[in-house]
Amino acid sequence: MFLARKVTLSKWEPKQGLSLGEISADALTSDLRTKSNSLSFWQCGVGKRADVEEAILAMAAARDHVDKFDVVWVDDDELLTDGQTLNNTKGRTPVQGLVDLHVDVCRLDYVRLGRVAHRVVSAIEEERFFRLRKSGVKALLVKAVRQERVMLSDLKKNVQAEVQKSLDAAG
Repeated sequence: MFLARKVTLSKWEPKQGLSLGEISADALTSDLRTKSNSLSFWQCGVGKRADVEEAILAMAAARDHVDKFDVVWVDDDELLTDGQTLNNTKGRTPVQGLVDLHVDVCRLDYVRLGRVAHRVVSAIEEERFFRLRKSGVKALLVKAVRQERVMLSDLKKNVQAEVQKSLDAAG
């Protein structure tokens, strides 16, 4: 099974002044910012587009704004091989059907976080990443509202406004 996480792909590109294999501190401090020594991920099955889009929906529905998503997915078996601790936790998303797909990589320290970073780099090198433009993210949210997977009122104000605008435009 794969676990998806939102990243900024440009931060993971090779940087001038860093040798091959060195990871930018900006990538770590931006995309792998921990809370209580944990990182949040979402299960995305075997990494098929539909499964990755479900993970994006879970994350996007909880955001303050509709924006593009760069997502990378890592193999949970590889994380376990690295000595990581995975903990299934209730995800913070208004899409109730996706709440149970959340996983925390926990008990992180400097060394373990570095291992996660290397798994992210490997995933990118193996083309296990995906960018969904803002219009695609909005379309996922609109579809979820239409299918009553999430209530419009459960989305944050700015997201509600953008989704409502799309719903109104469609008639």
